[in-house]
Amino acid sequence: MATLISAQALKRLMESDSLYAVLDVRDWGEFTLEQIPGTNSLPRGHLEKYIAVLVPKKDVHVILYCDTGERSARAAATLESLGYTNVSVLDGGLRSWKAAGYETIHGWSLRGKEYGERLQVEEDIPEMTAEALHARLGQGEKLYILDTRTEPEFLNSHLPGAYSTPGGQLPVTVTDIVQERSIPIVTNCAGRTRSLLGAHVLRRMGFPQVYALKGGTGAWRIAGYGSELQSGPGAPAPAVSITAHTTCAQFAERVASEDNLSFLSPQELKDRQDRGELLYLLDVRQLDEYRAGHIPGARFCPGTQTALLVECFVGVRNATIVTTCDTRARGILAAALLKSMGYPRVCVLDGGTTAWTANGFALETGEPHEVDYGQPGWLTRLLPGLPASVQPQALPIPGLADARAQTSFVTPRVLQERLATGERIVLLDVRSAGDFATAHIPGARWLSRGRLELQIAQEAQDKNAEVVLYCRRGNESTLSAPTLKTLGYHRVTILEGGFEAWKKAELPTEQGLGAQAEFEELAIAEVGLLGSGPYGYSNERMAKYLKDEEELGAKFRRRTERPQA
Repeated sequence: MATLISAQALKRLMESDSLYAVLDVRDWGEFTLEQIPGTNSLPRGHLEKYIAVLVPKKDVHVILYCDTGERSARAAATLESLGYTNVSVLDGGLRSWKAAGYETIHGWSLRGKEYGERLQVEEDIPEMTAEALHARLGQGEKLYILDTRTEPEFLNSHLPGAYSTPGGQLPVTVTDIVQERSIPIVTNCAGRTRSLLGAHVLRRMGFPQVYALKGGTGAWRIAGYGSELQSGPGAPAPAVSITAHTTCAQFAERVASEDNLSFLSPQELKDRQDRGELLYLLDVRQLDEYRAGHIPGARFCPGTQTALLVECFVGVRNATIVTTCDTRARGILAAALLKSMGYPRVCVLDGGTTAWTANGFALETGEPHEVDYGQPGWLTRLLPGLPASVQPQALPIPGLADARAQTSFVTPRVLQERLATGERIVLLDVRSAGDFATAHIPGARWLSRGRLELQIAQEAQDKNAEVVLYCRRGNESTLSAPTLKTLGYHRVTILEGGFEAWKKAELPTEQGLGAQAEFEELAIAEVGLLGSGPYGYSNERMAKYLKDEEELGAKFRRRTERPQA
């Protein structure tokens, strides 16, 4: 049975070098609104699917928390049913943590974002405002605008005259693009982080005039220049030369030496994998390279997105992370990034996949696995940088087959016909509040899977009524059915294929929260900046997002401020 851990004991554990994982099992939006620093989001509704990704070893100490401790206690029971043997629940949840006077933060992918802001403060990276850049371009000044986002983001919209230089490839592509070092370089992303990381790399490579576009394309839109954004390939970049590859390799080796990075041989990695040791293997190459052949067990974590994506894979603090590419350079640069972000045990696979196969070890092919645990749909693709044409592999879900065998299903068409006749049905949407607010089946009420036991009595007072559940694709709702049955609801039906099947059938939907307006703040957080509709993008929300990112650097500014004489 799970044990209780006090806020004070958890604080001490998180300041140690022990192996542990702290998981927030509330809904993703709740996590982004307020969280304990250094913890991972794993909503209870997605626990079965993602726990083996974040915590691959079942004897690691796993601490769960929610707002009060109720949801985390139920999640602990799920973990123990999956074989996890050392599970604790934060006594009193987030409330007790705050009552003890400990810090909370808000946002997502904060470790990478905070590192970018630290670089800006400590290295005094110059920033150029959208207005200043617009004026200089309007005067015909030549500037190199290097967009460090993923290729799909760039193709969708980018600044006029920009080059697509994804951050993970920047050290190799920049040499052929920037022919005149006296001409200023401006790095750009959607907001701040990847621009700052790109500027840091270029300055470390020795480029003399490098600016990060303050606020990225978000600030560009806020300034009123959104109509000038372009789509498509952008400025044509020259083919990568041998000189560029050599320059990148030499830079990477210097970084490895200066940052005192460790290396692991292919045989050492294989031996540690065979022994079942806890380690995270991150492949930082581009998508086509990963699909063509990657080391078994490697997660697709492209260098462009590593700072933002790593929290989706690495859940155990102080565990070993191994980065790999085709040879050494990109693996080194990703490892240096992770080490600087505060991951203490990072090493590089010496020689990458080339050395791995030279040792006679096999690669596997295929698409990356999905990264979808309740965050906005657009973010599930943005984080790994996947184009719309790529369908990621689904992760196995323990218990799903058994739940399906015990559950009744209804097709979208049949459900629509039954609803149209006015049949008495309690229709519950167990997706995120953001998904629900964006679009849902008319007449549905929102109740996420993580809140099910706590609030089902309010939504279905009559246990003899038929309850129909749906989620995005049918998995989380299917796993919810046994829970309701244990609570005495025996007429539980699942919408086959979930809301995606409903939309594919072109059946009616409606937008908004209806009578559940109390969840508006949560819905806005979960729809996110790139979401559509009244809860999605606005200049005001983008401005707040950029301000929040910049404020992550406040504590570093305080450290660098010198007392007045």
